[in-house]
Amino acid sequence: MYSDRKPVRRLLLFALLGLVLVFVVRQPERAASLATSAFNGLMTVADALATFVGNVG
Repeated sequence: MYSDRKPVRRLLLFALLGLVLVFVVRQPERAASLATSAFNGLMTVADALATFVGNVG
């Protein structure tokens, strides 16, 4: 029943990767800026979690 979704999931993954590749090739500066912003956001979340865990105990 659920195994029928595997090909669809794989197709969607390849389509998403293709769109990301086109975005990086056509607008590399914007893609780099977006990647930097995403990384900074993840670092902010990690820092907040570390602060929270440090203050729990």
